Amino acid sequence: MNKLWVEKYRPKTLDDVVFGNTQQYNFFKSIISEKKLPNLLFVGHQGTGKTSLSGALLNDLNFHPEDILRVNCSDDKIDKIRKDVKNFAYTMPIGSTKVVQLEELDYLSLEGQALLRSLIEEVSSTCRFIGTANYQNKIIPAIKDRFSTFVFQAPNKDAMLLKVAEILEQEKIEFSIEDLEKLLSVSYPSLRKMIHLAETSSKNGVLNLVSSETSNDWKFEVLSALEQNNFCAVRTILCSNVQPENASDIFTFLYSNIHKAKIDQDQGIILIAEYMYKHAFASDPEINIAAMCIELSLLVK
Repeated sequence: MNKLWVEKYRPKTLDDVVFGNTQQYNFFKSIISEKKLPNLLFVGHQGTGKTSLSGALLNDLNFHPEDILRVNCSDDKIDKIRKDVKNFAYTMPIGSTKVVQLEELDYLSLEGQALLRSLIEEVSSTCRFIGTANYQNKIIPAIKDRFSTFVFQAPNKDAMLLKVAEILEQEKIEFSIEDLEKLLSVSYPSLRKMIHLAETSSKNGVLNLVSSETSNDWKFEVLSALEQNNFCAVRTILCSNVQPENASDIFTFLYSNIHKAKIDQDQGIILIAEYMYKHAFASDPEINIAAMCIELSLLVK
């Protein structure tokens, strides 16, 4: 079975990683050149490459596979820390150091984080820890104090476009720049989602956003409606897709793409911000979003 593109093109070295800016790249490049790996905590939006960066760093530092333990803290709770991680960290490494990759560290219980805090100090001479998290505020200060925290910035948009274009060319997929930019608009800042949508939209050697599962993605529909200044359609699409888990995503998406509509941009952003604030208090988010769309329609030039 062929690998999914997300895995097939996962970065193998630091130079394969898409960064937000050159300062980020230089920071990790210095770790590789000095061969000194500190305890690292990567925090940022899902799909922005935190896990990929962790793996690329370990590849560039030539860690032996048996010196690496990966733990998903959303699945493996405190028993995993108490048994497997502790046993792994206390044994001598094949190379100079062992590494524990703690995925989704923000999902680890407070009790598990307390246990981890002591373990990090006890094995500091032979073991390092790399944690990833979406929400830094869910990690206790005592843990953060033991890590060099790196807030993972959103990738550079041009770099994301170039990365996905390179993948499409390697897969011999024909594409237009317009379709590639649409993929970026609905995916940003998640490079993982952009690659996934590019794969599922590629049929018979062509990137086709109309005949793929992306045609059912509300973001594509909203993009088209915004370009036509059709806020009645925007309202219909958004209100039919309001779910507790994606309501906040609606405001972020509109903010990122409001420039596609011919309205007063400053006033549009202010309105989105106001209704995003009201969302926290609205008993019915659908009504709140509908009201926002009505007000945005009044700004049409």
